[in-house]
Amino acid sequence: MADLGKKYCVNCLADVTNLRLRCTDCPDIELCPECFSAGAEIGNHRRWHGYQQVDGGRFSLWGPEAEGGWTSREEQSLLDAIEQYGFGNWEDMATHVGASRTPQEVMEHYVTMYIHGNLGKACIPDSIPNRVTDHTCPSGGPLSPSLTTPLPPLDISLVEQQQLGYMPLRDDYEIEYDHDAEKLISGLSVNYDDEDVEIEMKRAHVDMYVRKLRERQRRKNIARDYNLVPSFLGRDKKDKEKDKPGSLGVTGIAGGAGGAGAGGGGAVGSGSTTTAGSGPVPTTPKRKITKEEKEQRVRLRGLCQFMAHREFEEFFDNINKERLLRAKVRELQRYRRNGITRLEESVEYEAARHKREKRKENKSVVISKRGSGGGGGLGSGMGLGGGAGGGGGVAGGLVVGVGIKEEGKDGEFAAMENLAGFELLSEREKLLCNSLNLSPARYLTVKTIIIKDHLQKRQGIPAKSRLPSYLDKVLKKRILTFLTESGWISRDTS
Repeated sequence: MADLGKKYCVNCLADVTNLRLRCTDCPDIELCPECFSAGAEIGNHRRWHGYQQVDGGRFSLWGPEAEGGWTSREEQSLLDAIEQYGFGNWEDMATHVGASRTPQEVMEHYVTMYIHGNLGKACIPDSIPNRVTDHTCPSGGPLSPSLTTPLPPLDISLVEQQQLGYMPLRDDYEIEYDHDAEKLISGLSVNYDDEDVEIEMKRAHVDMYVRKLRERQRRKNIARDYNLVPSFLGRDKKDKEKDKPGSLGVTGIAGGAGGAGAGGGGAVGSGSTTTAGSGPVPTTPKRKITKEEKEQRVRLRGLCQFMAHREFEEFFDNINKERLLRAKVRELQRYRRNGITRLEESVEYEAARHKREKRKENKSVVISKRGSGGGGGLGSGMGLGGGAGGGGGVAGGLVVGVGIKEEGKDGEFAAMENLAGFELLSEREKLLCNSLNLSPARYLTVKTIIIKDHLQKRQGIPAKSRLPSYLDKVLKKRILTFLTESGWISRDTS
């Protein structure tokens, strides 16, 4: 006996209690969805007749194998909720569907069935026209969001935050760069009756505001990169004082005293700090910056806004390397002008130059002492009021001066004693070479060439010899004058 509470299809006799389609033109004609889709016609019923859906709200649209067991009434409530509340408001949508569904279930069911399911693939095209294109790029382009992404908050104390007006949770300051930039967009509103010119003007205002935001963030990044906030607060000076070798910290004194008491190996004030359970932490010594480099840094400060801190330091180091290389090139050129072609000879040349400079300093000291000694002797003689006393004073001054002169004369040729050809020079030639800063070997070469040319001219033979490149006109004139006065060559020939 058939169950009186059930309904059956008049065509295939299938159970249609949950869902059936009733004809509005023919009485007692109720079909199942399969027969209705196939266009079944029984008696006077035709497939173009009007129909009405009749269901008990307990069937599933996706079949019995679908997860969750969503009924048709819940599906209808879900579609009504997505239209009313919008995509993403899953809590309100779950409340609208019913208390039996959680927001997580609502979200998973809608995304699985209506977006990634067959219905979504059939209804949502691959290329949607008039979709907004994302022109931003994460690689630091002109519209990159990374330009306005806030940095982590500064590591400063509460007192320092109040001093700077800094808000760490927002990474903002009470007074920002271009503080009135928000006025450009504070009164903007897009209306449906705006003309094209008005819309373009509003877009220009937004673009100007975005540019100001980028500039504000860029300045913050520069301040972070160059560590300007700790410099403003004076932290860098405190750190430098702590890093000084002579500064004593509490841990440094305790570690040094403990080491000295245990084994005598610790020293107070060694500059290394110790922590509990670890050894001393060595500090890397930094190169001392000269005054010229500080002035150069001040002159190049304007480049900091275009270069990162690392790039600026590399650029400054390269400038210093260039300066050192130029100084080295000038030194090598000076060696070449003095006839030095090997680095081994430069060591000897520098030693001789150092001795010459020291000898000049001794001469200046001798002259100053000679003047002070003679003046003191004369003063003492005249102050005593007697001829003998005065004469004694003058004699004392002269004796001191002569003694200092002889002492300077003994060490006068110390720079040339070990050079080749020194023993072949006379006393006057030694003085000449010393005054001209000319080595004995070079002087003997020039002397030989000049005397040879002189003899050839006397015999009527044209002289074709050339003087060395290191002999300029001044040196040649002084050597010719010396040789003429010494009788090596005649005055007419010279």
